[in-house]
Amino acid sequence: MTEKLNTTKIVLRHVLVWLIFISYEVACIQFSVGLKGSMIIIAAYYFLYITLFYVNAHLILDVAFFRTNQPYLIAVALIIFEIMLFTVLKILIDHYILAAKRDFNITPYLTQAYLLSNVFREIFFIGFSIAYWSMLYMVRFREKNHQMEKPQLKSIASSLELENKYMSVENAYLQNQISPHLLFNSLNFIHNQVYKESAEAGNSVARLSDLMRYSLVNADDTRTVLLSQEVKQMENLIALCQMRFKNNFYLRFHKRGKLKSVSIIPLILITLVENMMKHGDLGDKRKPAFILLELKDRQLRFETRNKIRNTNLYPKNGLGLKNIEKRLTNYYQGKYTMLAGGDDETFNVNLIIDL
Repeated sequence: MTEKLNTTKIVLRHVLVWLIFISYEVACIQFSVGLKGSMIIIAAYYFLYITLFYVNAHLILDVAFFRTNQPYLIAVALIIFEIMLFTVLKILIDHYILAAKRDFNITPYLTQAYLLSNVFREIFFIGFSIAYWSMLYMVRFREKNHQMEKPQLKSIASSLELENKYMSVENAYLQNQISPHLLFNSLNFIHNQVYKESAEAGNSVARLSDLMRYSLVNADDTRTVLLSQEVKQMENLIALCQMRFKNNFYLRFHKRGKLKSVSIIPLILITLVENMMKHGDLGDKRKPAFILLELKDRQLRFETRNKIRNTNLYPKNGLGLKNIEKRLTNYYQGKYTMLAGGDDETFNVNLIIDL
């Protein structure tokens, strides 16, 4: 009974995440470009991409890394085949649902622009599928590790049965380490392939890989990073959004001071920028978003200002800002001030840290 309840909760969470993601993308397209599609077309497209996401995570990667002797080679080959197969399926959907034609003609679908746009879209979902698969197996391993205490197993591993159990745990741990390497190696491979056809798409994959690597490696408050490293990843995040929204993205980023001379705890400034892009309206040329980063006399000043989005694509519960304040309090202990607020149209964040 408990297992069924847990499964139901997981399914509901997945459904909720997809509904939020689809609503966000559809809203972005409608508000930034003005395009509207029928529910049948939207449902068909997202059913295809969601299927791609789960096929890649629970079939392609599982088969490659747990049932073959050459996981990386097999994974790359299967992903390439997967992209080709889903491109064909996308062509069929475009022809029979969007164009609503009975006579099939492949010629209109063999243009470079059409193929690149669809391949890049598939790579986008495959990339997130790889990240989901990696995190899924990390969580599962941690649960196993909590249930089976390694020190206790070492002390009583006199019998062959207990020794084999311990070796199984060690093997599971080693297999789990494959996940981050798979993520970045796959992204590097995809970047090399895509860059040959589209420099912009290749740069997007490279920036995403760099940003995800930085987030995974530096997700620990006990260490610090150079401020210049944090700024570089902020610029990656901004560049990714700029590539996505093209001419409907207005942001001014000003930097002052020697940013390589100090260190801070990671992911604070990036989270504030991400929060601004998630809840703010950056498509108004008359009211562009604004970021100021200033370092003077070992005092860091970080300010963001943005127009508030009219549509609530994400719940505004303030948890992101609260978590940032907790991290700042734990590490800097009174050596900082952070003010967040604004009026009905504008939201501001002002952060000052004595380094």
